[in-house]
Amino acid sequence: MDTEKTGRFIAALRKEAGYTQKELANRLSVTDKAVSRWETGKGLPEPSLLRPLAELLGVSVGELLSGERLADGEVKEQTDAVILDALRYSGRTAARAVNGLLIFLGVVLLAAPLYTTNIGPSRWLWIPGVLILLWAVFRILRGRRGKRLRLPDRTLYGISILSETLALILEILPVGAVMAFASPDGPRFSTFSFFSLVPVGYANFIPFLTGILTALALLLSVLSVLKWETSPRKRNAAFLSVLFAAVLFLLSPLVFAGSMNGFSYAVLALLLLSMILQAVANRKAA
Repeated sequence: MDTEKTGRFIAALRKEAGYTQKELANRLSVTDKAVSRWETGKGLPEPSLLRPLAELLGVSVGELLSGERLADGEVKEQTDAVILDALRYSGRTAARAVNGLLIFLGVVLLAAPLYTTNIGPSRWLWIPGVLILLWAVFRILRGRRGKRLRLPDRTLYGISILSETLALILEILPVGAVMAFASPDGPRFSTFSFFSLVPVGYANFIPFLTGILTALALLLSVLSVLKWETSPRKRNAAFLSVLFAAVLFLLSPLVFAGSMNGFSYAVLALLLLSMILQAVANRKAA
């Protein structure tokens, strides 16, 4: 089902009938914003509104959803096709709602340690958060199988490059690498740049390696965009670099207690975003 085609058809029929968006909305007991969404292809009318809308516009429900007037011989065939398309559309809408809920839940759990005591089980809430986000990504990628995303490959990589650049900036600043030092009053936390050698001196190599992998991923991503047609290996290498950077940094709280703060989570989120975008772009280009 082509929602944009249906939207243009609704707009044309509304104008033929002499209705403004507000007048049509009042007759259907909806808002004019809802009518605007239909006409711009951003959504379809609720099933309960299809027949009243079709009657107001002087067409059948099948014609309304097909986005064109149909000859008598075409009505049954097109109506069957529209019904099947409508069922698929409803399934995709439900899947998007589930994916949105999973992403929201994952983000909440990922950020939960920032707003809890960070003692006991609450400090590990970020782990199921990451797993839920990865599940949502898997569902999104599986749902895109056989379809083309609207964003071009290079645009996805451009957003990925921006994400990696922001992550690298946060890694360079002395705010994201956290070390806990013993003191008479309890643990004392200090922050460092990911490229500082102080954590390395205490055998915490994770921030430094994460920073190196992020810089490598950024370089490879830029080279991939500049030489897109001949760079499948660079794209794969860029994806693996950002993947290893994210996975490595995920190990940090497991190995070093109290080694994450708000800036650390921001770096992790940016790396995961870059990884997702590159995975989608690479899948399209394959």
